Amino acid sequence: MIRAFLLLGLVCPLPTWANPLDAYGFGARGMGLGGAMTALADDVSANYYNPAGLAAASGVQMDMGYTLVTPTLRLNDGDQGVDQSRGFQGGVRLSGALFGRKVGFSLGIHLPDERVSRVRALPERQPRWVLWDNRPQRIVITSSTAIELAEGLSVGAGVTYLANTRGALRLEGDVNLFDAEDTQLVSAVDAELASIRTANIGLSFQDGPWRIGAVWRQDFRLLLELDVDVVGRIVTDSENVVVPEGRFHLVSLNTNLFSPQQAYLGLAYAGPRWRLAFDLGWLDWSAFPTPTAEIDLDLELAPLEFALPLPADPLPPSFRDIWVPRLGLEWIAIPDDQLGLVLRTGYFYEPSPAPHQPARTNYVDTDKHGVSLGIEIQYMDGAGVLPRPLRWGLSAQYIHLAQRAYVKTDPADPVGDYRADGYSVGLTSTLSVLF
Repeated sequence: MIRAFLLLGLVCPLPTWANPLDAYGFGARGMGLGGAMTALADDVSANYYNPAGLAAASGVQMDMGYTLVTPTLRLNDGDQGVDQSRGFQGGVRLSGALFGRKVGFSLGIHLPDERVSRVRALPERQPRWVLWDNRPQRIVITSSTAIELAEGLSVGAGVTYLANTRGALRLEGDVNLFDAEDTQLVSAVDAELASIRTANIGLSFQDGPWRIGAVWRQDFRLLLELDVDVVGRIVTDSENVVVPEGRFHLVSLNTNLFSPQQAYLGLAYAGPRWRLAFDLGWLDWSAFPTPTAEIDLDLELAPLEFALPLPADPLPPSFRDIWVPRLGLEWIAIPDDQLGLVLRTGYFYEPSPAPHQPARTNYVDTDKHGVSLGIEIQYMDGAGVLPRPLRWGLSAQYIHLAQRAYVKTDPADPVGDYRADGYSVGLTSTLSVLF
């Protein structure tokens, strides 16, 4: 019984909303252009930005990179210690022709190097950066394919792989009311990971210097279901049995990861030595589920009369849909075949989907402004070992989280009023080998 009540404090996990690609992008080029890649992506990053772009490329490309993002998120000027996001990003892209049509295939991965998943136990009232805290702690694997339908027009589709989690704990034996060392419980643990797949579909059209792209990403929810079942006797000693057949049963269901349905439209123009891209995205945050576990409890201690109070039902989060504009500029500073240089810059604005928190919930988030700079060096092997140039890109991103005040309607609220603000600094490096 004691273990069961201890577990009760661990079944309200802090959700992980969205994923690291939603938060920071994929690859050095994507970060450098502020994520304005819906019309431009034709490399491994097209797995995320727009799979239709794979049909616009040619040959084989292998990407290997690393991402490091350090957030500083504050409440009342106190840093909340949100973890860094860091890990490997890369993959392979194969593009060519099949039956007279351009086709492309790609496999991409984001692999954190610190942890692959994390669950935290926080009560509903505790303030948390709900869209940031666990957001990057996730493996993301994507695969995509594309085909050219007509000259300049291609369609692509991709699949993202994640896993649902279900766990069960069963305890059976005797619980001694007065001597904890005399308590004898045998435990059995069962855990299950069930793979789920989510889709994204894209279109790409090119006419001269103009490119238009559109992509739709399916929403996904990863569920964490915990089942705790404790059965046995409650005794004072081996002779005196207080409860001959006691039972405590707890079921907790929680959305452990949520990414909203998204639709992006992108437009790009290519000049002689520069490219300008604009994206506008719609994110369906109104479908955001409650980030607090729904708990069902059942306690049987006959002949004792003991009622176990149920936790209050969680309040609906009432998030809203948002529109996100992104702008990117790419300039070929040195168009040399042996040693070329490309400069990039980008900007995006992401309004917060979270409403004010005047009651007992404290789902903290603020409006975000992102500014990025990037370079890419292209090097052609003079010895001819590689038929195409090597590309090495490096991008830096700064995200400013505007200050937001949270005011409670109840003057006796245990949390009280507070302010939220912060910033995030990120670096991404990508090495591309083309064949």
